[in-house]
Amino acid sequence: MIRPNIVEQGHALLAAGRAQAAVDLIVDAAKRGHGEALHELALWHVFGDPVPRSFAAARALFEKAGAAGHKAGARTHAVFVAIGAGGRADWPAALALLDQAARHDPVAARQRELIAAMKLKPDGTPAAGPPVEPLSTSPKVAVARALFTPDECAHVAALSAPRMTPSIVVDSVTGREAPHPIRTSDGTVLGPIQQDIVIHALDRRIAAVSGTRVEQGEPLSVLRYTPGQQYRLHHDCLPGEVNQRVMTAIVYLNDGYEGGATQFPAIDAEFRGEVGDAILFVNTLPDGGVDERSRHAGLPVTRGEKWICTRWIRTRDFDPWGMRPA
Repeated sequence: MIRPNIVEQGHALLAAGRAQAAVDLIVDAAKRGHGEALHELALWHVFGDPVPRSFAAARALFEKAGAAGHKAGARTHAVFVAIGAGGRADWPAALALLDQAARHDPVAARQRELIAAMKLKPDGTPAAGPPVEPLSTSPKVAVARALFTPDECAHVAALSAPRMTPSIVVDSVTGREAPHPIRTSDGTVLGPIQQDIVIHALDRRIAAVSGTRVEQGEPLSVLRYTPGQQYRLHHDCLPGEVNQRVMTAIVYLNDGYEGGATQFPAIDAEFRGEVGDAILFVNTLPDGGVDERSRHAGLPVTRGEKWICTRWIRTRDFDPWGMRPA
């Protein structure tokens, strides 16, 4: 009989309602330098269950997990340093950590290759970006062609593919899940734990081309549409939200499909991007109210698969750790 590993034992104890026994088991293994236990305890501190949430503790534990040979722990430690989770943000230090991890980790090595191909300033911000072409001035809709490279688009899709789930909504009263009423697609969100340094660099590029701060953006959402799937006419603003989604950036990640254009009926415009092209549009009026003219639809895909990623940009800084799917 194969004995479950230490993390599996911890999960079994949690499932049995023995949370303290699970914590004691994982903490003891972490103190002994067990890489999997260090990584698991770091995740528990990130999510605040079954231990208190502490990003500083998580950052230190990811570092120790990486030092113990846990590859994912080393990569996540680099992300935490890059984004400033649990401590100071330090892009050069994050790259140094990624360089160190890349010596023994092909995944980290590929991330480093993608970063090396980017034109970045020493602090990680883009040195330059594509020009922005206006499609409409009222409402403001514009295009940034080749915002992402084909390699970067492929990386976003590959990182997202294993995490894709059908689009759903959750009833706030019953908690029951149901198919999304206007979006028929599969999707995922690349939050601080799911992303890597490449995604963070791309988030910075979106911020630069949109004239916003990277901290204003929600985590990157990735969507996949198959034939017949679509996103019916909708608005990206959230009802009653104080920190509103003032702007949207959508990047087309692939080609080889038909249909799937982004349509703006109020201005009689459609956009069908090539690989890496982005469309940017403002969702609100100067007074902060909803601009109904920015309603848009993702038209049905008629052949192949359409992959896009979306970043919703808020009025003020957005806390990615507390978000819930919209």
